[in-house]
Amino acid sequence: MNRIQITGVLPALVSPVNEDGSIREAALRKLVRDLARTGISGFYLCGATGEGIAMAPERRMELVEIVKDEAPGGMKLINHTGAADLATACRLARHSRQIGLDAISSVPPFFFSYDEKGVLDYYRAMAEASEGLPLLVYASPLSGAPLPVSTIEKMLEIPGFIGMKYTNPDYFKMSRYKKIDGGNINILNGPDETCALGLLMGADGAIGSTYNVMPRLFVKLFAAAKEGRADEALRLQMRADEVIECMLRYDVISCVKLLLGDMGYDVGEPNAPLRRLSEREKDAFRASIRALDLPETLGI
Repeated sequence: MNRIQITGVLPALVSPVNEDGSIREAALRKLVRDLARTGISGFYLCGATGEGIAMAPERRMELVEIVKDEAPGGMKLINHTGAADLATACRLARHSRQIGLDAISSVPPFFFSYDEKGVLDYYRAMAEASEGLPLLVYASPLSGAPLPVSTIEKMLEIPGFIGMKYTNPDYFKMSRYKKIDGGNINILNGPDETCALGLLMGADGAIGSTYNVMPRLFVKLFAAAKEGRADEALRLQMRADEVIECMLRYDVISCVKLLLGDMGYDVGEPNAPLRRLSEREKDAFRASIRALDLPETLGI
């Protein structure tokens, strides 16, 4: 089995929502349609940037159905199906298979302390519910669950398991994962601010929040890294990081949604109780972006 099934640049798509949690369908369709023209390879849905954990399961299913309907053929659609209860995670995984998505993904089970067996059982249950749909572990320190190389090696026995979304700046650890099964494991870089490093260290592709507002830059960065033009990849990374540094002073999801709103995409505010910027913070963030004077960096 060739596990390297997903490559390229995939925005971790924001979820346009109203105050009651309902989906802003027109905004979602326009955003998907326009991003798909920028050279990206697909979308990562309902993850951290997509606020999936903060959304009702029915809303999550509605959102991925809309994206599946709007995205052009050939776009890889990965659905984050993680949930605090296994029944919901399996329900979302099953739905992903039913509507024809390309892969599922999940953080390890969270809140309670799970041992290795609990983690493996969690992923095995989702794999069974999706009937072996390609499965990516969402590996992030924020999940609170350690994922040693030995645990990932055991996941090779789970039907459909292909690799991980690796959201961690420890690239030595990533390189250890990438050696599993002789390199036959799909690694997608997670941290936007070190995308070039992840690609140069062997990641097959990249998933990121800021790709919603800088898709073309990251598409160029990916090509440069994979074609051996490391200097160009790092130059593009430094340009992106000027924008990302401004976002990190406030809140990345809120800043991405604010920029999209300014670009004409009515995506709304983050789901409550996620952090929202005050009007003063919005003005300060906009001013910091204008001061960068990098008009070619932002935009869809």
